[in-house]
Amino acid sequence: MKRIKINHPDAIKETLLALANNQVVAYPTDTIYGIGTDIENIEGIKKINLLKNRKAPMSIIIHNFEEITEKLIIPSQFKNQMNNIIKNGDTCIVEYKSGAFSEIITQDKKIGFRVPNYPFLIKLLSLYKKPITTTSINTTGQEPLNSPDEIKKMFGNDIDLILDAGIIKKSSASKIYVFGKNSISQIR
Repeated sequence: MKRIKINHPDAIKETLLALANNQVVAYPTDTIYGIGTDIENIEGIKKINLLKNRKAPMSIIIHNFEEITEKLIIPSQFKNQMNNIIKNGDTCIVEYKSGAFSEIITQDKKIGFRVPNYPFLIKLLSLYKKPITTTSINTTGQEPLNSPDEIKKMFGNDIDLILDAGIIKKSSASKIYVFGKNSISQIR
């Protein structure tokens, strides 16, 4: 396990390398620490689910909405609301076109995605050019961890890279909105 401060000159380079090598990375977000890997790293996704003691869908983070627009089925009457949700850094769960995403991270033919507002992730995603899976770093049913020391203590042997931004003050995770054909519902 490697740990690097997000303001270290090599932090972006180290993260890009870890993702390209299908490693599991813990990273700070706008609200909490997350854990993820390259969207195509099936073994890494399975490992994250095992660490969290669950088998559930996983959202993705992207640099901008245009990267995946053509893969989604977006009800036209909700496009403005979706744009506002995306601007706030919250998660949208929406139907996707057949074959666009692996079923290991989706559920009921829907994918969750968000465009983070966190400067480190904005820069990382602008360079990586691929979605990264994202979920809170905790075991299912427990509070998300907010300290790199806690993350190292609990998951250090199973995470390849921890991006250290110090302790993130306790805050709630991003809001999640599910888009149906005729409705939008907030589930968190």
